[in-house]
Order: sequence, then structure tokens, then C-alpha cells
Amino acid sequence: MRFSHKKSTAVMAGRLVAVILAAAAVVLIFMLFRKDEADYLKPYEAENQAADISQSFQIDNTLFASDLCVIMDPGADEPADALDAGAALIFNITDKQVIYNQSAFDRLYPASITKVMTYLVAVKYGDLSQMVTITDAMLDLDSASSVAGLQAGDVISMNDLLYGMLMASGNDAAQAIALTVGGTQEGFADLMNEEALRLGATGTHFVNAHGLTDEQHYTTAYDIYLILNEALKDDKFVEIISTAEHTAYYTGPGGSELERTWQAGNWYASGEVTAPEGYTVVGGKTGTTQAAGYCMALYSRDSEGKEYISVVLRSPSRDVLYYNLNALFSKITN
Repeated sequence: MRFSHKKSTAVMAGRLVAVILAAAAVVLIFMLFRKDEADYLKPYEAENQAADISQSFQIDNTLFASDLCVIMDPGADEPADALDAGAALIFNITDKQVIYNQSAFDRLYPASITKVMTYLVAVKYGDLSQMVTITDAMLDLDSASSVAGLQAGDVISMNDLLYGMLMASGNDAAQAIALTVGGTQEGFADLMNEEALRLGATGTHFVNAHGLTDEQHYTTAYDIYLILNEALKDDKFVEIISTAEHTAYYTGPGGSELERTWQAGNWYASGEVTAPEGYTVVGGKTGTTQAAGYCMALYSRDSEGKEYISVVLRSPSRDVLYYNLNALFSKITN
């Protein structure tokens, strides 16, 4: 009986130790999960960083904020000189300086600015030399869509589809890219969302490649800055958005030779609007739907070579959009 009692005590003690260790493991895992979750929610918020903008963060094994413009007080009140827009910002990306911020973290519809992310995914996972045969599924779009003029049976390069998507804002070109690279619209959207998370664009969710309105398709002005900033690292992207006119040569059904010319779709490129003296607009991406209003993400330089990103979302008209964009330049003080 004495031996049995000692054995029972030892077993109970062993079980107690096991329970304690298991509980400690659960607590540790929970703490690690909460840390990762906090990092992904708003990695650019002030409480997650030191005052020094050189502070870096780790997101999906990518250093974040070491070379970005960071809004130090995301919860600040609206500026007294707020523009007639849902959100707006202008950043000096050369000096990593936040010049102006209006509702930069509010979730809004991006319309065709979406196509900047479509570009990033296309060049990351696609082959620009691939010849794409246009199908009926690629042309299955809302009748009000802006299009590049593609027809079922056309055979065109992925490279030209990028021009048609960014210059003509062709939803047909965007959907052709999505179905070619992602297999399905949903598969491509998954890649878009993975890329958004990698860039720290945690206020963004995509469901399509073209930007037609969907309640689950949204972003923020700050996230658009992150996405455009990444795209500007790609020489091909800069080449496309700074091109005034591009002619694509491709084949139609039956092998007929076709050509189509696209022109840049923003008023700076057409000369209908000019930037203030001392500033040059390189290019950008417009977006317009009834729900999104008039939107634009813009890349520009000043006479000293400093570079800027401007974003305006949900302007009430096209005229007001360009008024807002030029007003942002006036807020720069060098």
C-alpha cells in the first residue's frame, strides 16, 4: 500500500506539471498570435513606431516603414483647409515627408485605381511576352465599363494588355490579365490581397482586377500611396504611365492583322489641365464610378527633382478632382 501511494502521488505530480506546461504553451501561443495580429492591423500607426521615421517593422518578412512616409497621428482631426473630397494626401517621397493628409485611413471605393495593383500582380506572376487569346469570359463586364476595345478571338500580348489597362483604363484588358494569370477572378483577387498585405495595405480588400463597385472592394488613400509607391519601383510601370500614346499590333479572329492606339486618359497628359509652375506630372491612374466619385493617384516631380505622390478619392466632379490635385501642390513648402 505504501508503494502504491507513492506511485499515485508521483503520477499526480507528473500530471500537474504537464497541465502547467500545456497552459504556459497556450498563453505563449496566444501572445505571439496577438502580436502578429497587432502588427498586421495598422503597422503604420503612431503607437507602433518611434518618432524617428527610420524605425522599421517586420511584415511578412519585409521591412516596413524604413523608406516610407508615415502619418504620425492617424486619428488627427480633419484639416481646416479640407478639400472637397472623401480623402486626399500628398507626400514628398524623396524626403519621406507627409505634406498633407485628409482622411487618409478612411475606407473608400478605388474604382480603376485598382489597376495599379493589377499591374503589380501581373508582372510578378505573369509573362509579359505571353500571347493571350481573348475569350467571351474576359469580356463579361458591366455595359458601362471603360474598355480597351478588345473582341473575342483577338490574340494580343500581355505587355500590350498592360498598356490598354492603364492608358485606356480597359476593364476588358484588366479582366483578360486576371483570368490569364489567376485562372479565375477570385484566384487573381487572392493574389492582389496577398500583395496588399505584403505592402502593409491593411485597409484594403479586392474582389476584382478592374475596380467596378463591390461592397467588399475597398481601400484607403494611404494604402493607395503604398501600392503606387511600390509600382513606381518598376521601370515598365513608369514608362506606361508617362506614355502619351501607344499603338498595339495584334491579330483578330482568323489571323487578321489589327492595330489599336490608346492615349493617356488624364487631363494633365491631354493638356486640358497643367500643374502649377515648378511641377511636372509624370503620370498616374484615374478612377471613376458613381459610387467612388472621381479619383486619381498621381506621380510628379518638382524642378529640383524631388518626387511626390498625390491621392484624391471621391471628388464630386472631374473639374473638382483636378482642382483638388493642383491645390495639393500648393501645400508643398520646400
